[in-house]
Amino acid sequence: MPALTPAIAEPARLAQPGQALTRRAVTVITAAIVVMTFAFSLGNVTRLCLDLGITAWIAWLIGPAVDLSVVGLLTGMRFLSLHGYTDAQLARLQRMLRFCGLLTLALNTAEAFGHRQYGTALVDAVGPALLIGWSETGPWLLRQIHAVCPPAMPEPQAQEQQPRPVPAPPAVLPARLLARTRELDAEHRAATGRPISRDTLRARLRIGRDRASALVAAVRAEASAGTGPLSQAA
Repeated sequence: MPALTPAIAEPARLAQPGQALTRRAVTVITAAIVVMTFAFSLGNVTRLCLDLGITAWIAWLIGPAVDLSVVGLLTGMRFLSLHGYTDAQLARLQRMLRFCGLLTLALNTAEAFGHRQYGTALVDAVGPALLIGWSETGPWLLRQIHAVCPPAMPEPQAQEQQPRPVPAPPAVLPARLLARTRELDAEHRAATGRPISRDTLRARLRIGRDRASALVAAVRAEASAGTGPLSQAA
């Protein structure tokens, strides 16, 4: 038997107010009808089988076998319907579900019809008839609830396409301060064997912390690269 053709993926849709509640209500109502039909069948079908002389333990299995088939089919159809499968794609499952529904209807009403109790047969037919009806309309109704929601609009990509800000170029240091920093750094190295620190330079030149940090970094970079005046003189 060929497999079901996967449904084409649909665009995401915006959730509407009450959508989740409506879906849940449809699912709960369908499940309640299945449970009630199961209760009808368990008593009616078992009594019918016992009247026909079928062994008791077999009589208790016939009704649940049909009802569990209905539960499995409804569960699968609900899942496929919520994922976009059409009636044409679910036709094979719907035919099997109709057959199970008619079988449940026949088993529930056979004893009453056999005793010509037409009123009892009508009451016993309520559950299976509702089950057949919901098996036809339930998947369609779930798809229509999903179709009511408008497609979600894609988020604008304008912000992602904007160029990233270019970092500002480093500030140009005054030549006089840079030359004085070189002299103080050379004196500090000669006295301590270490480069001058930011706080020491800041105290000697009476400048701000950021300016002192920039001057120290520039002088140390020159010393590491060997491009400073003192390095060239050495």
